[in-house]
Amino acid sequence: MIVETNEDYQIFRTETKYHNHLMMLVVPTDDCSIHVAASKVCAILIKDVETDKTYIFPFDHPDSIKHINLDMFKIDLDTQNWIWTFDKKSACQLIGHSHLLDIDLFTHLNENYIIDKTSCETSAHKLIRRNGKNERNLNKAIPLFKHKEMFEKMCDEVKIPLKEPGNGYRSENGIILQTLSKLEQTGIHVNPLCFKTHFPDAVIHEGDLVYSQYNLYTSTGRPSNRFDNVNYAALNKNDGSRKCFTSRFGNDGKMVLIDYSAFHPRIISYLIKFPIPSDTDIYAYLGELYFNRKITEYDMDEIKSITMRQFYGGVEEKYKHIKYLAHANDFKEKYWNDFQKNGFIKTPLFERVITNKHLTEANPNKLFNYILQATETEIAISVLREVINYLSSYKTKAVLYTYDSILFDFYKPEGNELLVQIMKIMKMGNRFPIKIYEGVSYDEVAQINV
Repeated sequence: MIVETNEDYQIFRTETKYHNHLMMLVVPTDDCSIHVAASKVCAILIKDVETDKTYIFPFDHPDSIKHINLDMFKIDLDTQNWIWTFDKKSACQLIGHSHLLDIDLFTHLNENYIIDKTSCETSAHKLIRRNGKNERNLNKAIPLFKHKEMFEKMCDEVKIPLKEPGNGYRSENGIILQTLSKLEQTGIHVNPLCFKTHFPDAVIHEGDLVYSQYNLYTSTGRPSNRFDNVNYAALNKNDGSRKCFTSRFGNDGKMVLIDYSAFHPRIISYLIKFPIPSDTDIYAYLGELYFNRKITEYDMDEIKSITMRQFYGGVEEKYKHIKYLAHANDFKEKYWNDFQKNGFIKTPLFERVITNKHLTEANPNKLFNYILQATETEIAISVLREVINYLSSYKTKAVLYTYDSILFDFYKPEGNELLVQIMKIMKMGNRFPIKIYEGVSYDEVAQINV
């Protein structure tokens, strides 16, 4: 059914009013080569699982000259229960609606698979995209009923029942997906000439903005970040490509990088409830216990190597007297025993389930690494969410998250007091020490004191 008029819409509302399971796909006007943050809503498709009926809402498609009011539709979504959507991050960016349940996240957490959307495309999708490469608004050229055909095939590919999700899913869906969606939508300002020199095939959008795309569906839950042939999670530090990323505020702006110091050892300290003061260098603390002497900066590489060896190779006999390492080893053994007994564990903070479907060829060290990376993500993105909410009334914006750091496009007239407040949030009550850097580009940031 194509929903074009208010009468059609009332039929949809009446027919689905008491049905709890609706599956949705928000189709942008552009194909996947253009980031959805730079696109608009083309159509929305909703399948009522209880009746197996599909409703098509054309908002910007030539197959229909009429459409209902999009703002009214978005408001009404709040009154529906159990709106499951494919690619919630994109849906949030297109319709500004966050009260959605992500289908891919559900299948990933429960069965470690996500729907391959390209395999669901029709021959019309493939032909038009092949012939219209680098053109805009390609999804408007694909007939509505071909979008419907693809959508229904995607729905059929969901091989497990969508049921009430647990705490781990709700945290990932409500915190991580929504936060990363907002972060992507902000965009990152670039110097066009520099950017095209390093990334000649990537698209620069209005305002000299580019967009990253976080992928949460990894085995550990630590998101990757790649879009348009640019790996934003691993930008080269030595080839000058980071110079491309500059402030959208021109001379009134600067790039500010805040990162966590010794993040993984600090996370372990947090998990095992072994507090180490934030003004104590955790590697220096451990180094003095390793060597039984005062250490110097020349010892640091060896100290870090020893520490990682204890985490992932087991605590050596000569270091078993160090309580921090002993408690970390007890933590690792507890989770490994639970994993062997139950076939799964839950992450300590969000209670996200990691099963033997996610973790193949499991061993204690590999499981420990998964827990550590998952906890890193849960802590860092929870903090990022708080920072983004705090900055909602400011021009300064977070623009890039990379595991243990956040990059900001900072509006200088807002002053250093704003930096102080951001740093306060990121320290989490002084649990996690940080360092701050600033410069005219991402490549040229230098450490400062605030």
